[in-house]
Amino acid sequence: MLIGLFPLNIVLFPGSLYPLRIFEPRYKLLIREAIDSNGVFGINLVEESKMANVGCLAKVEKVLHVYPDGKMEIVVAGTERFRIDRYHDGDKPYLVAEVNTFEDEINAPPDFELLENTIRLYNQLAEVVYGEAEPLLEPSQWITGGAAFRIAQKSGLDLSLRQNMLEMLSENERLSFLHQYLKELIPKVKEYEAMHALSRNDGYLREQP
Repeated sequence: MLIGLFPLNIVLFPGSLYPLRIFEPRYKLLIREAIDSNGVFGINLVEESKMANVGCLAKVEKVLHVYPDGKMEIVVAGTERFRIDRYHDGDKPYLVAEVNTFEDEINAPPDFELLENTIRLYNQLAEVVYGEAEPLLEPSQWITGGAAFRIAQKSGLDLSLRQNMLEMLSENERLSFLHQYLKELIPKVKEYEAMHALSRNDGYLREQP
């Protein structure tokens, strides 16, 4: 698959929605082409001037606003994960690469006890930090998978941990990681400063000086 790449300082997960403001000319072109063709493009994490080889395909879910100069406010939806095979030379002003999508190596329903316990911890976090603004999860809705990426969106993971989760190859591996992470996180969010840091930073927990 040959796609355009949109390097960003975010990690997009399959099944997630993310708002973007598009202002650079090359990315206005990329997004316009994706809208016109109902196609996809790739979002890869860029951190400290390095771009991750594993990213997530994105499609434009909604156009919120288009400004007279072509700038756009949009919402993108994550679809499938991919790995970059090689970059492609061409006449596009943005990066283009040949990529291969991939799925979990273990494509089986998650362990229900692990799923249930991880969701229970997440719901504790959501109640403390987000209150009624964030709906609680029901294990029965996630018996076929997908809960880990959903939980990871609002659990305070930093970018490197989010990228590690994106690259994991089984739902149980992701849930096990989140279960341990949440067990350590929840006592922290009971402290006033930690709770407010998480809310202010849209799901990221930053160390206090």
